Parts: sequence; structure tokens; C-alpha cells
Amino acid sequence: ALRLVDETTVALGELAGKRVHAVAGIGNPERFFSQLRGQGIEVEAHPFADHHRFCADDFQFDDDLPILMTEKDAVKCRRFMKSNMWYLPIEASLENDFRDRFIERFNKLI
Repeated sequence: ALRLVDETTVALGELAGKRVHAVAGIGNPERFFSQLRGQGIEVEAHPFADHHRFCADDFQFDDDLPILMTEKDAVKCRRFMKSNMWYLPIEASLENDFRDRFIERFNKLI
């Protein structure tokens, strides 16, 4: 995970056994929460609608626990970021078979 304010890195494994606020404004927030739970993190889930326009009030919790979110959501939070806000970077990859078929079809179009 990367901290919003300074891009400091922490391994998710270091958060195992710890309680965090997990915030997600994505199509399937439970998938994100499950990913965190799979790392042994105790998740207090805060789901929002996909493409939610976050504001500072969305992050008013009664404690200073770490706040974890997706990179997609973090982009929307830079103007009110706090030192306890972290995000998971997105890594996308295509299976070789899909990539090869896509390139083949694309080349037929040009």
C-alpha cells in the first residue's frame, strides 16, 4: 500500500491482524474488502456507489485507524488527504491468449 501524502510504501502483510477503515467507491466493493481480509486485515467496510465523488466528510471516523482505498478512489481524494490514508496500486494484466487474439483482430482492422 502507498500513503497518499508522500507515497511511503507498506507491505499489506504488515497490516495483518490490524483493524482498518476500508473505503471503496467501485463497482464491486466487497471484492476489495475480501482482498484485504485475505491478507489477514480486520476490515471495517465503508462501501460507496461506483464513481462516488468523495469529500472530506466521507472520511470522518471516530479514530485514527489507517484508511485503505483503491488507487481509483485515491485519485479523487488528493485535495483533502491525511497521513492515515493509504491506497493499493492497480496492476492490470492480460492473459497471453486474450492479448494475442486482440492484437490479431486489431491488425485486421488497420
